Amino acid sequence: MRTIASKILLSATDLMRFMGCSHASTLDLAYMRGTGPVPCADTEDAALLQKQGDAHEAAHLSRLKKAGRSVFEIEHGCLADNAKATRLALADGPDVVFQGAFLSGNWGGWSDFLERVETPSALGAFSYEVADSKLKRRADPKHVLQLVLYSDLLAEIQGVAPEFAHVELGDGTRATLRLADYSAYARMARERLEAFVASPHPTRPMPCADCGLCRWADHCESVWQAEDSLFNVANISRGQVKKLEAAGVDTLEALSALDCPIRGMSENTLARLVVQARLQ
Repeated sequence: MRTIASKILLSATDLMRFMGCSHASTLDLAYMRGTGPVPCADTEDAALLQKQGDAHEAAHLSRLKKAGRSVFEIEHGCLADNAKATRLALADGPDVVFQGAFLSGNWGGWSDFLERVETPSALGAFSYEVADSKLKRRADPKHVLQLVLYSDLLAEIQGVAPEFAHVELGDGTRATLRLADYSAYARMARERLEAFVASPHPTRPMPCADCGLCRWADHCESVWQAEDSLFNVANISRGQVKKLEAAGVDTLEALSALDCPIRGMSENTLARLVVQARLQ
């Protein structure tokens, strides 16, 4: 997420982050505008995953070259310049464009691979489909968001929508997705992010599956500590926090002193949480 010519430019990473945690997008916006906290550096785990991802991508590129595929590589630089170079490269019709760039409206970014298929388009008797390399062993919804975005941006260039997109998975297999099956969901997600950026609604830090690799993890942890948040209670769920807060119990200290039932929560569950709060 960044500003170019007074316009906020969004990427696939921004979209995936927003769908995982809207509060992370709130913090991204504040940081971009100079009004928020500074993100932490990548964790060792995040850096290792990035290194492994780069190696996986390089290995697939090497396999393509060894198979005799003609590959045009875009040297990573200015997004606008790279997008122009990508358009020119696609018109020439190589088998693969590596690190092809897109820039249209509020959206832009770099794809891993654009692969030629023999489907006519505005480019000629051929067109392209998006392929990305991922370390996971199966495609997940976040991959779909990225693949549909790049495929839509590619369609603007070649005048025809790709039918498929592909993921080169970490176990060496390839997942092929029919884009029509996922496009409505992915475009709705983009609309949600665009609306949020145009008119942000209040968010709060809440634990989620993305916390382990999030650049805002340290900031959110400091907020929970300062607020004596219920999220500090070991093994508490978001649903349990919601029920407790609805009953006016919104701090770890308040939970530790609780001696009355909570609507919708079993006696055993509540007793366990109260004991845990007292221990902490």
